[in-house]
Amino acid sequence: MRAEAGRLVALLGRLLPWLLPAFLVSLMLSGALARNLALVLMLLGLLAVAAPGRYIDRLDRRFMLAAAVLPAAYLLNMAVLGWNMRAFDRPAHLLWAIPVYLLVRRCGLSARGLVAGFAAAGLAAGGVALLAKGELLGGPLMRLEFGRPMGPFSSPGPFGNYSAVIAIACLAGWLGGRELRAGWRLAALLGMSGGLAATVLSETRSAWASLPVTATLALLVVGTRPARGRRLATAAAAILLVAGALAVDTVRERLLLGASEVQAYLADPTAAASRETSMGLRLLSWEWGWQQFLAHPVLGIGVANFRATVDAAVAAGALPAVLRNFNGLHNLLVDHLTTTGLVGTLAMLGFWVGMFRHFGVALRGADGARRLFAGWGLMVLAAELVFASVGSMFASSLGTVAFTVLLAVCAAGAHPATPERG
Repeated sequence: MRAEAGRLVALLGRLLPWLLPAFLVSLMLSGALARNLALVLMLLGLLAVAAPGRYIDRLDRRFMLAAAVLPAAYLLNMAVLGWNMRAFDRPAHLLWAIPVYLLVRRCGLSARGLVAGFAAAGLAAGGVALLAKGELLGGPLMRLEFGRPMGPFSSPGPFGNYSAVIAIACLAGWLGGRELRAGWRLAALLGMSGGLAATVLSETRSAWASLPVTATLALLVVGTRPARGRRLATAAAAILLVAGALAVDTVRERLLLGASEVQAYLADPTAAASRETSMGLRLLSWEWGWQQFLAHPVLGIGVANFRATVDAAVAAGALPAVLRNFNGLHNLLVDHLTTTGLVGTLAMLGFWVGMFRHFGVALRGADGARRLFAGWGLMVLAAELVFASVGSMFASSLGTVAFTVLLAVCAAGAHPATPERG
């Protein structure tokens, strides 16, 4: 039996270096393929867990608990306030992280394969964005929304967000891949360039805001300079990145537009012209959500009741009709306070603290590939935290799939007991 299990794990170990890069590239080319590959990874993870010889330690259990705590809170909320399994679909994706994590933990994964996947995904993202902006080729992949490329995602926002994640992941791969051949490191730089091009062309402010944060983490965690020199290099790189971004007309104009929208809303929150802007809708929805939390502090209005409550507020004139098109209130804290109250908000905080703690523990004494995986994981977490602060934690179905798989793979790769592969 153990010999058969060993052969199964060896087979899965040979498949994994192909499946993960294919998943990363498909994020920028085909949402359906990316979802199917994520499902395949989850099923293979269940198969790996069922095979004899597995060992789950304390760090593994902490990861699984952190991944499960928020979906459990959603189920509790619906059990008390009413069921809506469609509202549970995206939070349930976090449960996918557990078998994917256990798959990588059992089989191991080479950092080189993931660098290749990130590089190919960055080039794909840049190509899609440039072709869409140039109105070349046509087809659903080249769609524009208000002149902004969106790739296979449902809107330009998550396309820009995950292009930014992939770009800085390529930077970290270049910094931490000292043992890689020159061709691999060049591919990482090209992938970073493609990802940054897609990020800029998407005109996604949350993606731009994440770049200094994730680039700083890449330099601090993965960079090779001595501690004092690394801090100076990090500060210089962050300043140059911000200055370079502000020098781009598209970036500067979008940031100034956002500032003017905030000023207009603060000057007259009741005017339709100030409420029905990108920033105005966010400020209005946060204010409305806070009022709902104060009225329902323990369990909130209920995950299942969110849509009906928004519809009632629109009918009463408290909210503009455009907010019916959104699945959240553009901020993970306000979202959870409104829909799940203090109970769900504490679970949400437990998820973030648990995941950051996992990578913090994994970083102790880590070097080489393990340090690179930990750096990637911290960057994915930090970026998603930025995105969810001005959007919603589960705003995009494909974005949720991307976050779940990347988080699981990086967490398992950073674990000190994960088998190393060349």
